[in-house]
Amino acid sequence: MSISPELQNLIDAIPQDFADPAADYLQVRKTFAPFHGQAYSDKLSVKVDTYNGVNAAYYQLSASAPPTGKTIIAMHCHGGAFVSTPMDQYHFYAEMIARELSVDVFMPDYRLAPEHRYPAAHDDCFNAYCGLLDTGVEAQQIILMGESCGGSLALGLLQRARDEGVDLPHCFISLTGWFDLSVPGPQCKERDPFLTPEWVRQRGRDYLGDNLSLTLPEASPAYADLSGFPPLYLQIGERDTMREGALQLACSAARHGVAVRTDCMPGAIHGLHGLVNAGIPEAADAWQKIRDFLQSLNASLPEDHS
Repeated sequence: MSISPELQNLIDAIPQDFADPAADYLQVRKTFAPFHGQAYSDKLSVKVDTYNGVNAAYYQLSASAPPTGKTIIAMHCHGGAFVSTPMDQYHFYAEMIARELSVDVFMPDYRLAPEHRYPAAHDDCFNAYCGLLDTGVEAQQIILMGESCGGSLALGLLQRARDEGVDLPHCFISLTGWFDLSVPGPQCKERDPFLTPEWVRQRGRDYLGDNLSLTLPEASPAYADLSGFPPLYLQIGERDTMREGALQLACSAARHGVAVRTDCMPGAIHGLHGLVNAGIPEAADAWQKIRDFLQSLNASLPEDHS
């Protein structure tokens, strides 16, 4: 299946050495900066507060709430390879989620590596989730989402919540999530412009340090016991460097009796969802499939969306 001209043009425009394996975390932050910190509209309400000791933002669009029932909240664990992009540079992404899914959005400002190594980011996401519940929000109002490294943070949150008897969210949705920090093969023969396996493993080391295994189940949930998890929806790009970890996670979920749906998107690259603002048709299609998934779970989303 061929990809759209829009996506092909974007892939061709990314330099071949974008993901330099020798880059340190400071270089990564500089490289990522043009992709983040984008403008957001004045229709987005951003309220930053402290939730169980963790700074987090609650976002609302004026037309995002469903007409009936309790408000659906997407708790999003954002990407950035553990080392890049604080929450205040991700407001635009929260607006995108709110717009595409017609939900409120909650995003924790987790600490970044290597200044704060494992389990700092995991602790922050879990504590922020508990803080959100402490405000009176019910777990079944929450759809948990994770993009790139945020996928592993979100599933680490689920592991800890299950083990500590904390109520679990309605479901989990992966936006080309990173679930195996060791990045196993095989890789797609076609280019993923934003990542290489060597670059990704180095970011895992930035977070875990040298003394922990990249396959530590709490950090690489492809190796975790997923028993008791809520339904999982994994969108997996054919070209995505993180693909094999997501496929392994899907198999593990099935073996543990967890409802799991996968959409393997031909030609899709890592970080596809954020390209909807650039008019990439595959990104728009991915978001529509997420809406369809939520409707199938009766998540009280409006049926009409524009």
